[in-house]
Amino acid sequence: MNHLLNEVKLSVLEMNQAAARISVGVEMSRGNVCAECFEVNFDGSKPDSPVAVAEPDMELRIGTPFLWSHNSQPRYAVVVSAEINRKTESCEIQFGFDAAGKIVVTENLRVVSLAPRLPNPILPSLFVIGDSTAFSNGENQRGWGDELGKCFEPQKLNVLNRARPGRSTRSFRNEGLWSRVLAEMKPGDFVLIQFGHNDADKLAEGRCRGLLPGVGDERQEVAMPDGTCETVRTYGWYLRQFIAETKAKGATPILLSLTVKNLWENGRVQRNQGEYGHWAAQVAQAAGADFIDLAQIIAGRYDALGQEKVRPLFCSASDNVHTSPAGAELNAACVALGLKQVKNSPLTNFLLP
Repeated sequence: MNHLLNEVKLSVLEMNQAAARISVGVEMSRGNVCAECFEVNFDGSKPDSPVAVAEPDMELRIGTPFLWSHNSQPRYAVVVSAEINRKTESCEIQFGFDAAGKIVVTENLRVVSLAPRLPNPILPSLFVIGDSTAFSNGENQRGWGDELGKCFEPQKLNVLNRARPGRSTRSFRNEGLWSRVLAEMKPGDFVLIQFGHNDADKLAEGRCRGLLPGVGDERQEVAMPDGTCETVRTYGWYLRQFIAETKAKGATPILLSLTVKNLWENGRVQRNQGEYGHWAAQVAQAAGADFIDLAQIIAGRYDALGQEKVRPLFCSASDNVHTSPAGAELNAACVALGLKQVKNSPLTNFLLP
């Protein structure tokens, strides 16, 4: 077989605690070439939305590169495609990073057949943005966004889970994840927005995803590890940007409070999730966006089941945050129930009975 792609090489150009810049070197006989980078789940599957697209000089910028798994499974995949005379060839290389920041290839380069799950451009789309409580990020762990599509009629609505593990309102924007959602968005679409589990992190250390508490217009200049400066805002400020930019695209934003942790007191699951649910409700009311108190809906379901039956709804005995596939399915059903309770929401027309 005469391959269009003869060799693909990856090399780290720059890395810090927040991002990596990678060069994609391609040796090919002829044709046009492009490259995309995907996060890879623990089962080896890739999300249907790339986390980075190569610039003209074939460089990729990957946010939070240290989110690889602890059991040597790959965390990223670069897919390089070449096309000439209507013939397309794609090669994939899966990789992670070692402690020194070097690329560790976890699967040999091979020719693969790609069949991406493309949304129907004629239908409206429902986007999910958030963190790992909405997106798979571990063995026996799934997020409610992974299961939400089962609640809707696929012939009427695209359900697109664009949440990513470990992200906050701030880092989801800074890494370009939100800009890619905006590029996909069209009038008549919907966006479910849920952040808060990671937003109380450090401002300029580690993953640099923390932000200021509250809903005001406070700001703070911070020096980043790479020497640049960034203006960090409040949780409410970042939510307002999501709402305003969604409305500007002719789409409908819907804010959600956080999922509930597996913590119990006197036979009832604890509702307390800090101030993030309260702040999200405040922002939604002030900005004219719908709000679903998902925490209360889930807590009611957990209370009815009882602590013993709720335990397997989480991915492990030591993890009180992330759900198992069964827990993700229950939480997705709670999201659907919350959408039914939103007054005059057109999304109810797409829900399964």
